[in-house]
Amino acid sequence: MSLYPRRESLPIPPKDAKVQNTVCQYCTVGCGYVVYTWPVGRSGGPRPEENAFGVDLTGPQPTLTGLSYTESMHSVIQQANGQYLNVAIVPAADSPINPRRDHSSRGGANALTTYASFRPTRERLKMPLLRVGNALVPISWDEAIAVLAGVIKGVSDRFGPDALCARATDHGGGGGGFENNYAIGKLFFTGLGMKNVSIHNRPAYNSEVWGSRDRGVHELHYTAEDARLCDTLVLWGANSYETASVFYTEHMLPNFRGATQEEKKKVFATGEPIEPSRMIVVDPRKTASVTIPQSIDSERVLHLRPNLGTDVVLANAVARIIWERGYADRSMIEQRSDPSTFADYQAKSLAMGTTLERVLTEAEQVTGVPRVDIEKAAEWMARPKSGTHRRRTLVIYEKGMIWNYRNYDTIAALVQMAVLGGNIGREGTGCGRQGGHQEGYVRPAYPGTRPPPNVDKLLIEGQGKFYWVIGTNPYLTTPRAQQFRERIHQRTSTLTRALAGAAPAERIEKLLSALSSSSGLFMVVSDLYLTETARDAHLVLPAAGWGEMNLTSINCNSRLLRLYERFMDPPGQARPDWEILAQTARSLEAAYQKEGKVEQAQRFSGFTWKTEEEVFLAGAREFPDNVVDETGAESLPCETYKGVDYALLRSLGQRGIQTPVRKDPLTGTLVGTTRRYGRRFGTEDGRFKWYGTDPWRGYPPEVSKYFQGGKEAQYPFWLTTGRNQHIWQTGYHDQHIAQKMATVPLPYVELHPEDATRLGVKTGELVEVFNEEGSSTFQVRVTDAPKPGLIFAIQYHPRGTANHLTSPYTDAKTTIPWYKGTRVAVRKASNAPGPIAPTSPLEANDYP
Repeated sequence: MSLYPRRESLPIPPKDAKVQNTVCQYCTVGCGYVVYTWPVGRSGGPRPEENAFGVDLTGPQPTLTGLSYTESMHSVIQQANGQYLNVAIVPAADSPINPRRDHSSRGGANALTTYASFRPTRERLKMPLLRVGNALVPISWDEAIAVLAGVIKGVSDRFGPDALCARATDHGGGGGGFENNYAIGKLFFTGLGMKNVSIHNRPAYNSEVWGSRDRGVHELHYTAEDARLCDTLVLWGANSYETASVFYTEHMLPNFRGATQEEKKKVFATGEPIEPSRMIVVDPRKTASVTIPQSIDSERVLHLRPNLGTDVVLANAVARIIWERGYADRSMIEQRSDPSTFADYQAKSLAMGTTLERVLTEAEQVTGVPRVDIEKAAEWMARPKSGTHRRRTLVIYEKGMIWNYRNYDTIAALVQMAVLGGNIGREGTGCGRQGGHQEGYVRPAYPGTRPPPNVDKLLIEGQGKFYWVIGTNPYLTTPRAQQFRERIHQRTSTLTRALAGAAPAERIEKLLSALSSSSGLFMVVSDLYLTETARDAHLVLPAAGWGEMNLTSINCNSRLLRLYERFMDPPGQARPDWEILAQTARSLEAAYQKEGKVEQAQRFSGFTWKTEEEVFLAGAREFPDNVVDETGAESLPCETYKGVDYALLRSLGQRGIQTPVRKDPLTGTLVGTTRRYGRRFGTEDGRFKWYGTDPWRGYPPEVSKYFQGGKEAQYPFWLTTGRNQHIWQTGYHDQHIAQKMATVPLPYVELHPEDATRLGVKTGELVEVFNEEGSSTFQVRVTDAPKPGLIFAIQYHPRGTANHLTSPYTDAKTTIPWYKGTRVAVRKASNAPGPIAPTSPLEANDYP
């Protein structure tokens, strides 16, 4: 018996089905998909001339390369006019990102996330909700915007712009994109002058990679092809198989298996050796990203397992060996980097005043990585292959680095290590992010400081009067989420009590008076579902999602800009974020005009967009002049798309165009950028800027407290966190898909067998993990993936979060938290809760 109902057959799209292009709404990879819609009750035939696929379905599909069309790729959607349509969302045959129609378990379920009143996605928000007493009651959009704009204006006028706070998405993919992101930035920064804004997955408005950008290297500069061409692939803090699955299976693994040699012959220099590729994985945990290549050839895989938070020491130690052994690219250093900053890098990061022996001894002690492995890593990354042929190494990093201790120095150390070895700007090289989600950032300049304020901290301390949460769920995702949740609940409840009995006409004035005399907080949430955070809100706004609006984004491994076409209506009265923000801005403009305050009103001008494309084109004006040659393109902002419109993107389809896009000064043609920094770096003078990292001084007080006063025995485990392939982010869609929740029914921790035996727990049982920050309950998985003494927890899950346990530490240079390391204790909470099925009580996906 299956855990959820299965289907014996699927309707086939007829020849006249509507066909549109889109891109997966989930991870950073950005796999291409094709959407077919047609009326319920009709079906095509199995012969190629009888179906819109144009594929022979009379027999099995070719292995690995044939059409993928499974149960989770079909659904029935309900349009605003009541019409029911079949929808099939299948991997595209012509995508350069997922060739052979490959797909992950995330993208393979895109169809099940679509709205219909007869499926679990009926839980989507459909109309604005206003809190009246303890209930959220439906209201009209006109009333919702009147309340929203009235509160914003009142708070700004009485308390100043610093009393306005927000936490908002800034990414691409599902529900984000350049369109929504530009509207957010234009209202918050240009219109309202807000400084207390944080990004969806962290408590401040910052870059996670200033340590690289300040050197002149934007984190998205390589292309997927480079993973196929490199001699050595380094995955540093990136579990690519789980979190960027198709990038791993379709681009990284073929290289490791030796299947890309012909591609290498086309780009390698004459006489350059084509050696069996190697892979280095730097991760304290043994993941499938390690074990898969080990099963092919373990001799070509090096797994480094540093102690949590010590990666900056490890990267600098590898760099010192590269320098000491003569592997460094002297030409790169002398001709393309800033000599005035190199001395500081040598003195501090390379510790040239200390012997190599001492540097490596200390690195081994701090990181826990054997010296022989540190030396092997340096050799595999930078030792020339023969003669003048430099090794081609691609370093890809992700959350394990950017959410690490000492964010700025850690990222700087890594990119400097790569540049020292000459591994940037050539085919098969680079040092950049894998990415967590797709990107779509275009906004006016942030008006705040660097480092930016910690908005979570301000709110916990009682500052701020207004808090707008857009497309994120901080009750699960923010550091010390338990404390944050309790404090926000307390503050919103205080205001709710003060508003009891207020008539609509006096609501805003009474609210502002209550904010003046109490610690209350007015919270607004714009989202797809009534999230945990939204349940405490005073105003909840229903947002349109992926497939319900046109949007544009770039993926991270190639910066490929494509159009994600609208193929269905939003549920009820749900609207795209850009439209909600524009209507709010117009209301504010009108209010200031009515008061005769022309200057204030002018700040909210320009929000007259009627379509998504108008927003997209308005955002393009934020980019500098892009009529430049190839060298000039090196200095363009990464996501520059000036000159691109929807018509071009429709004509390009899955091929898209790689950003930054430039307009050729001779031909006027729009030209994409394959890879960056082969000619100059993204600094004013084009030279790479070195930086001397701070010395290792141990862990910060927020974590070192667990090693003092006997607490080391009280909290004996290190905790690190990460993702699961099947549950995307907080599971906002996945919690409504029975197949997903049956696979990962509960938040879980991985325990080493030695630790599980000592604790007396087994796989399937429940444990409480706790420390001085908070506690969470998890299901146990006993595995040798973590080392003894180290626990791994899934970071987010619809039924719990590991962020209750995160320390309050943030990097002083960036305000980036250390999500990836803290100390905890564990106690058994109960025996196994029984079979999986009862833990996933979702109804079947039924179809009319």
